[in-house]
Amino acid sequence: MQLPDHIVNKALELQQGQSQPLVSYIYDLPELRLHLEMMKADLPDQVELFYAVKANPDPVILQQVAEIVDGLEIASGGELELIQPFLQGKPFIFGGPAKLSEDLYQAIALGADLLHIESASELIRLNSLAQRQQLKVPVLLRLNPVLPEEMQTTLTMAGRATAFGIDEQHLADVINLAKRCDWIDLQGFHIHALSHQLEAERHLRLLDFLIGRACQLAEQHGFELKKLNLGGGIGVNYRQPEQQYQWPVFADGLRNLLDHSERRHLQIRFEMGRYLTAFCGYYVMEVLDLKHNHGADFAVCRGGTHQFRLPAAQSHSHPFICIETGRYPELQHFALEAASITVAGQLCTPKDILARDHFVQRVSIGDLLVFPLAGAYAWNISHQNFLCHPAPVFHYLRPDDVSVSADASGVESDKQCESLKIKEVNTAAEEVNTEIEEVIV
Repeated sequence: MQLPDHIVNKALELQQGQSQPLVSYIYDLPELRLHLEMMKADLPDQVELFYAVKANPDPVILQQVAEIVDGLEIASGGELELIQPFLQGKPFIFGGPAKLSEDLYQAIALGADLLHIESASELIRLNSLAQRQQLKVPVLLRLNPVLPEEMQTTLTMAGRATAFGIDEQHLADVINLAKRCDWIDLQGFHIHALSHQLEAERHLRLLDFLIGRACQLAEQHGFELKKLNLGGGIGVNYRQPEQQYQWPVFADGLRNLLDHSERRHLQIRFEMGRYLTAFCGYYVMEVLDLKHNHGADFAVCRGGTHQFRLPAAQSHSHPFICIETGRYPELQHFALEAASITVAGQLCTPKDILARDHFVQRVSIGDLLVFPLAGAYAWNISHQNFLCHPAPVFHYLRPDDVSVSADASGVESDKQCESLKIKEVNTAAEEVNTEIEEVIV
């Protein structure tokens, strides 16, 4: 695996521009836009692409993504607040378990396009909140369907005992309840069945099954299926980075799946995160020390899993590329050559490991290790305050080789006006919050 020249050059430039050892994230925004535009162009007209904000809520990334996708998917009140400056008239949808009544109330007030309902009790709460505002609310019921064994993956969200969605055996009761609720407009199902799909053909077989099952259930329970959200689930191959999901195969196959008379009327949505932003991100660590312990070679680096938790969370050894810098000539005799190294961070725990037994031709103290595929579920899922190490600085590559830096919040200096808009949303919601206290059940 090779790094693009402009990423290598930027990493070296960042290291040379500071006296402290380097740790940083680099985001390639032009590459992000090209990737998203390609994805959008390949999809059939009846399919909409939403961004799952949880994958990377960095405001700079969020702004870029929001300009291209059809809408945003959120799963908390915090994300609801965050996205307001970036919607620009585009829809948002609200899913996830254990939604607070306060957040549901705000989502209704701010015009949620669809709310994904997890249970009968949540449906009752939502109907009460909608009645208070005299607004009929469009919903999808999140279904936990029975899945064939061969369709499961390492992260199966449905077809088994999980906290997500409605079991098929309870579906009739919830549908009948929705029909009786005066302020609920039932439009279809939400089915996020699996994550980490790496094979397009296998994914398409799953979607064919789910679309067929959703149509059967809607007919069986007597309501018109207008919209179907099929979640996300496309994975990134961290173990074999040269073998990624075949998006063109998926897009063509999806078009064929939907080319049936009983499916052409359906509005299909995907809420994708990892596959949208992972490829634009790079995590850069400077080697602080090299050592040999109990038969193993270690590179101890600035940073660690408190900033880049993805490898630990996914239980994989993350790929990286070593950039030789020659920064410390007086320490070159500690260099390792033709070695398999394990990469450790600065934390006081043996679990602070990002890669294991990775072969390098040569690595020296002061060299840079660059971890690609770091644009999703990386900084934002990390235990950032452990040991009180300072956060990395974020660098955003713009077109024409323009680079902008930001602090750990991801807010650039010229984004302060957008931050103010978020505060305005908070102020406007204060009245809503007062009323919610009387509504929560």
